[in-house]
Amino acid sequence: MQTRDLRGIVLKYALRNAVEHDGRADKKAVVNKLFIEIPELKQKIKDRAERQRIMGVVEDVINYVNSLSYEEQVRLLEEKFGITLKMIEEEKAAKTREGLPELPHAGKGKVVTRFAPAPTGALHLGQILRAAYLSWYYARRYDGKFILRIEDTDPRRIKRIYYDWIQEDLRSLGLEWDELIYESDHFEMYYELTYKLFEKGKAYVCLCSSEEFKKNVARKKACEHRDKMDSVDHWEDMLRGKYREGQAVVRLKTDFSLRNPALIDPPLLRIIDTVPHPRTGYKYRVYPLYNYACIIEDYTSGVTHVLRAKEHETNRAIQKMIADAFGWRPNIEYIEYGMIIFKDVPAHKRHIRSALRNKEIGGWDDIRLVTIRSLIRKGIHPEAIKMLAEHVSLTKHDIKEMSLVTLYKFNARVLSKIAKRIFFVDDPIMLRVRVRDKMLIGRNPWIPGVEEAGYREYILYPKEVDGEKVLDLYISKRDLELIQKIRNSGGIIRLKGLMNIKIRDVDLSKDLIYAEQVGIETLKDVEKIHWVPVGDLAIKAFVETPTGVREGYVEFLAQLLRNGDYVQMERYGFGRVIRNEGEVIYIAFAHE
Repeated sequence: MQTRDLRGIVLKYALRNAVEHDGRADKKAVVNKLFIEIPELKQKIKDRAERQRIMGVVEDVINYVNSLSYEEQVRLLEEKFGITLKMIEEEKAAKTREGLPELPHAGKGKVVTRFAPAPTGALHLGQILRAAYLSWYYARRYDGKFILRIEDTDPRRIKRIYYDWIQEDLRSLGLEWDELIYESDHFEMYYELTYKLFEKGKAYVCLCSSEEFKKNVARKKACEHRDKMDSVDHWEDMLRGKYREGQAVVRLKTDFSLRNPALIDPPLLRIIDTVPHPRTGYKYRVYPLYNYACIIEDYTSGVTHVLRAKEHETNRAIQKMIADAFGWRPNIEYIEYGMIIFKDVPAHKRHIRSALRNKEIGGWDDIRLVTIRSLIRKGIHPEAIKMLAEHVSLTKHDIKEMSLVTLYKFNARVLSKIAKRIFFVDDPIMLRVRVRDKMLIGRNPWIPGVEEAGYREYILYPKEVDGEKVLDLYISKRDLELIQKIRNSGGIIRLKGLMNIKIRDVDLSKDLIYAEQVGIETLKDVEKIHWVPVGDLAIKAFVETPTGVREGYVEFLAQLLRNGDYVQMERYGFGRVIRNEGEVIYIAFAHE
């Protein structure tokens, strides 16, 4: 095969792979596709010279593709190979929806899943994509049961308001649960089970500091309390208040020969007496740790399938040892997946809490965050989040730099059918058009292609200035470069749904552009810009974006929008109405 022909095939697959993976083509994936299309290459690369030639072409093309911007990759893929972004997205969405794997050992009506967040902040996208959505999805797929379990056994980290937010956020996505469990309702159960561990000789009260205990583990030396404080009396001393916070913990007796130090006598319960619990106050002072409460709740509530991040592998081993100590044989399938790390977006709750305290963000729904409250507020549709969840699926591979581009593509697909279109002119400059007609009609659809949604229609009357009939409109200064370019070429610009114009002059000292009407018929291959009439038909608007609030005007009929409506500000981006105050409209920007 000619090198030129090979380069073209490699370019097709490299561009497609890059577009599917946020602008970075993967060499291995491209080579695999190449071998599928040209099977004889597998034989050819056995020859050293041929291998060097083929791999040289592959590496050269991939380096070229990865040097392009994402927009250039998309354009080149369509121009050279006729493959559009829409085609890729539709094909991928169909495959992922159909391709979510079956759960192991799952049967109709026999699947019980759970989502177990701690009320330490608002839910974020990383929690939803797999732990929440897929647990809900599989419960519904198998006609099973989905449990929402609130892990509220650390009063130092939790806040009362977050209990409500967790439920609000899940409901906003349509993820309804079949049973709601609060771990703080089960302290008595944890205590009774702890009595059993002491009675079995499987637990003891440890008075070592964490540093002392770590030194003992490193020396493979048992704690001095291990065989002296393993009776029920010592457990009751903890309950009665003999020890203060930080002075004593209950530990599980395990094997000191274990290689992983985290598995050696792990802590089960500790004392917290300095902070009241938001639901139980100071009633309890001995609180279960994560692994202890987790396995007890999973076992007693009959959970059959746990979907969780792969970093829980050590926790899984600890939980198994706890279950063994009780003599339990829980029938639980663990399905573990990789981490999702969002690129250039604060997602970890500790970072958000710090930013809140330092007034760096305005709240958990700040437009720069990926909390569910933020995403829903600014116009990300719940269906788009579900589509992304099925797209990322259950792979064990970490997604270390996930951008929100894919989410925005899914969202645009959903909103294009339902979002009302409006004109928003930011950083306005006045366009004065010399017109021929006594009256003009501006007409644009609320939702293109949806006839029943109707039209935004304006009757516009010119005024007389210096003996000329003129119509004054606001346009955005962002269009100045386009206007200058078309003016220099003598071309025509279309004001969307209104008329065609030619630019006569641009006077930036007066923030004024002069133009003249050259017709009203729709022309092909003519640049279009949006507009808002000057005067009573302009409503002040503030659009909240990640880089600040953009001021401008929206068209008059935007007054019909209600709080929460999805909108597409034409040639600007998608968003959602935060508040319609009549004289002023506030909109949150989602994405272009």
